Amino acid sequence: MKKLQPTEYVYASARIRALENRMVGRERMEILIEARGADEVAERLSEYGLTLQTPEEDTLSVAAAREEMLLSALRDAYDEVESSVPDPALFRHFRYPYDCNNLKAAVKCAVRGISAEGLLFDFGTVPADEVEGLLREGKYEKFPPAMAAAIPAARELYDKTGDPRRIDTILDKACYEDMMAASAGDDTLRGWLAFRIDLTNILMTLRILRMNMGETGVVFLTESLLSGGTLTAEQLVSACREGEESLWASVRRTPYGKLSETGETPKPLFAVEKTADDLYMERVRRDAKIPFGVPVVAGYLVGWEMAVKNIRIILAAKEAELSPAVIRERIRLSYV
Repeated sequence: MKKLQPTEYVYASARIRALENRMVGRERMEILIEARGADEVAERLSEYGLTLQTPEEDTLSVAAAREEMLLSALRDAYDEVESSVPDPALFRHFRYPYDCNNLKAAVKCAVRGISAEGLLFDFGTVPADEVEGLLREGKYEKFPPAMAAAIPAARELYDKTGDPRRIDTILDKACYEDMMAASAGDDTLRGWLAFRIDLTNILMTLRILRMNMGETGVVFLTESLLSGGTLTAEQLVSACREGEESLWASVRRTPYGKLSETGETPKPLFAVEKTADDLYMERVRRDAKIPFGVPVVAGYLVGWEMAVKNIRIILAAKEAELSPAVIRERIRLSYV
């Protein structure tokens, strides 16, 4: 892939900066937190340009309509980026996790003999309505290459073990391999991805430690760790054997040191996950503070992904009648 100069992103950057004004950022998020319930949150979102289609009067349909509203906002963000930049292929790897989700769901449903309808996202690089048919016919070439190659291996390992987690492990690793290859055209995007891989690997290690899986957990971690980060597999596997304090000691002097800071012992997992998301957003915001270039455009996508995640958290919290103070503890750092 030809590497373009930052000046070739002047138009795209200007357009994206203008579109940032439509994002649900810090100020709007605070208004949503103070809303009296999920219905008022949805009303506020409609004022911000997120249209809610009128659902049937049952809880499932209301929830589905709200989710479609959020997915529509993400679709618009991806479409806006790809229509604005000189090289849309460089940003397409941001869609790969949706391809991966669709493949995992479709493969698991296939082995159970059921349909994956309703479980697939319709803005991966492969249309959702084609995924199951392509799997049935063994036509994997439309999927990103590493994921395409991993599909038979995932099926085979599931057949041997009967463990659906093996499907996730193989396809997740392939997804990140595809993302690393596709982001090779820009050093900043590669850096973001390596940062994200490190955070994912740290959280994976922590979850296994908290589950007290022993040597079984060490084996599972060894099979599951993603490649491409700066932390080595040896570091994390060693920490998994030695305990949680060893994990925190291994990251304390790295860019991920904040994960170990806590007022509680042990630090609640949801709080560690929030800190990880905040660290990633801090990195993206810092790199995107330039007049024009790839990070300006890519930051917009990351920003919308996090905004949608925050809105989901608020809607769920309102349904559970949690207080604004509790919701603020769970909300991630906003892009704008």
